[in-house]
Amino acid sequence: MASLGTGTIPRRIGGALAAAGTIVLAAALVLWIVTSALREIDDLATASSDDVEWSLAQLDVEYLRLRLALSEAQRDPGALDAVRRRFDVFYSRIATLSSGEVYSELRADAAFDGALEEVRAFLDASIPAIDAGDAALRAATPDLAAAAADRTDDVRTLTLSGLATFVDMAETRREQVMETLSRMAALLLVLFAGLALLAFWLLRLNRLSASRARLIEQTGTRMRTIVETSLDAILVTDEAGRILESNRAARAIFGYSEEEARGADALSLLFPDEDPEAAREGALQFLESGRRPDPAEQQFELMGRSKDGRAFPVELSVDRAKGPDGPVYVSFIRDISRRKLAEEGLTEARDKALAGEKAKAEFLAVMSHEMRTPLNGLLGSIQLMRDTDLSQRQAGLVDTMHGTGNHLLGLINDVLDLSKYEAGKLTAETRVFDPARLLDGVVETTASLAAANGNALGWSWAGAPVGPLKGDARRLRQVLLNLVGNALKFTRGGAVEIEAEALGNDLLEIRVIDSGIGISPEDLGRIFQDFETVDSSYARQAGGTGLGLGIARRLVEIMGGRIGAESEPGEGSLFWVRLPMVAADQAVSGTPLAADAPGPGARPLSILLVEDNEINRFVAREMLQSDGHEVTEAVNGQAGVEWAERRRFDVILMDISMPVMDGQEAARRIRSGSGPCARTPIVAVTAHALPEEVARFREAGMEHSISKPIDRAALSRIMALLGDTSPEAAPATASLAALKDGTDPDVLRRLVAKFIGEMDAAVAVFPDEDDMGALAAQAHRQAGSCAAFGLGELRETLARIETEAKEGTRPDREIEALADLWTRIRPGFVAELESNAP
Repeated sequence: MASLGTGTIPRRIGGALAAAGTIVLAAALVLWIVTSALREIDDLATASSDDVEWSLAQLDVEYLRLRLALSEAQRDPGALDAVRRRFDVFYSRIATLSSGEVYSELRADAAFDGALEEVRAFLDASIPAIDAGDAALRAATPDLAAAAADRTDDVRTLTLSGLATFVDMAETRREQVMETLSRMAALLLVLFAGLALLAFWLLRLNRLSASRARLIEQTGTRMRTIVETSLDAILVTDEAGRILESNRAARAIFGYSEEEARGADALSLLFPDEDPEAAREGALQFLESGRRPDPAEQQFELMGRSKDGRAFPVELSVDRAKGPDGPVYVSFIRDISRRKLAEEGLTEARDKALAGEKAKAEFLAVMSHEMRTPLNGLLGSIQLMRDTDLSQRQAGLVDTMHGTGNHLLGLINDVLDLSKYEAGKLTAETRVFDPARLLDGVVETTASLAAANGNALGWSWAGAPVGPLKGDARRLRQVLLNLVGNALKFTRGGAVEIEAEALGNDLLEIRVIDSGIGISPEDLGRIFQDFETVDSSYARQAGGTGLGLGIARRLVEIMGGRIGAESEPGEGSLFWVRLPMVAADQAVSGTPLAADAPGPGARPLSILLVEDNEINRFVAREMLQSDGHEVTEAVNGQAGVEWAERRRFDVILMDISMPVMDGQEAARRIRSGSGPCARTPIVAVTAHALPEEVARFREAGMEHSISKPIDRAALSRIMALLGDTSPEAAPATASLAALKDGTDPDVLRRLVAKFIGEMDAAVAVFPDEDDMGALAAQAHRQAGSCAAFGLGELRETLARIETEAKEGTRPDREIEALADLWTRIRPGFVAELESNAP
């Protein structure tokens, strides 16, 4: 596996190139300096060869010889040839001074140049006589001698000035040569120093290269060790997919020796179960195009087969690298048989867990039905008993039974809320609400429990009050009722205070503070867990499933907030809730209703009641008939379908879980048939509270649903909604005093009792009612009752609730105002009821 890595050292190559470039630059610099020095020396040599000094000195000599020859020619006519020869020599000297390059700097001197011009003029004027015959030259000899004598000073100026200028020029050139030689010496010193540094760097580089070579050798050794000791098979293949090298793990996993594997096609030898064409067009597509695999292509799975025939899944990680003879592909191959078995086990466990969750959800749905069926009979019967003539003691016992039944219903709802949360079906709502009115409602709702335990209860703002907010008021109310109820249960003869405070601009904190028994540190950390209760005498007396705080925690989390507690045993407790605070854009208000707004006008309905439980049929029948409706009973879904095919009904109340044929199938049969009830509204009467169950009811054709145990007010609301009520003129305003005149006392007492019960139910149900249509219908009905008793303000509040509900806006502000009004009005009706008691 030695060839798995490469040993190139780019930095060493770069260093060598830099050193070579430095040497070439130094050589070029030295060559340039030497060339410059030689040129200047040559200039000096050329000046010496011309023998300028000698020429200048000889000029004076030749001038004297010319004058001597002229003097001799006057005495001896045979000396004329000597005159001509001396003239030519002197003329040549002057011509050299006039045109020679070496004398250019001398001619730049004004004195030298002026004297030269005078001498040249003399020579030019003498040429005709020199070139004439002997007689003419002999005759002109005296004049030539005189003219030559006149130029003596000029010739002397040429000689002396030229020599002086030449001396200066020679000195300047010597200085230049010395400067050049000095520069060359300095550059040579710098070059020498640079070469010395270069030599030192090359020596260091050589040592570094040797060190790196040793490091590379050690790294190569380690890499070979790693490769050979790797638990994953490692293969090196060429571009054609032929195996070049393999490690020990590859030989152990596949069973082929290195000699058997080398040169073989990796796909055919190690993965014979794979379709070669499909593999090269799929996972190995990069091999066909001869490129490096993309990141998404570097990992994939294949089915390998060992030499002994064992097939097993493998995971490959492959990439392309440079090899000594071209590109190679390095593959890491891992046997994932155990992982696949583990994944299959996890999948099976997950399926079992999902099946268990589904079974639990179905169990809760069925159990809720089974538990609510007797509750339906119990609570329904209690509500019917309230409409009968009861003594004060009997009425108290009925109220106790009704409260106990509602408590049991609350426990069932807690379990179902927990199931909904675990199924991910609980979601937060966003509506405008007034936190002050919400807290007023919480205090009012729990006031009776506070009084029963001798506790003071109230609420206040800590800091500036907060206006209308956007949020899930219904779930916040549920959380606060839970916390306040919990505090009141564990406090005797003390106080429970609710504090609300805005923390900054985006957080609302509500604290529930009690002076009760407190909670120990070891219990404080688990109170928000499901089915956890504090083991104390108060806890035993108060009872409870331990689900309330767990559900409160979940609801707060759904609303995006946090919940916590602080407590000391014997010092009371503080529970806090922090929620995101979003200010509302508009105030929480209702739409006023005109004074002459119409009242309710409900008509009796023909109702088919499909229910297999005799008690449930009895309760529902009594409730419906007491409201003036006609009821036909069917004991199962099949009987209900037969009734729906024989005659028309205004409404069908359909139970879900029944023998012979369940409610969903019965609804489908009615909807798919052509009988007179094919379009009749069908209301599902069910204890199945899970959202997915309700969705299936709608798919089966049941537009509405009502939960068991049946609440009389809710049943009346939905009947009013489906009964085609038409507005009529509001009944004449009356009063309780006017009604007493001419009305039988027993009848009046029963009317007052019924009115109190209906208003109590409305005040209790309205805050949690999600169906705006049902809310509008019930408000419409109660407004008519208020008009009959002359309660104008209460009637107008109900009218505003109806108007906002019909517009699709949840009238939380008006609902809370309704509760306040009814709290003030109710004592008078209760007193009237008690005064007419038998």
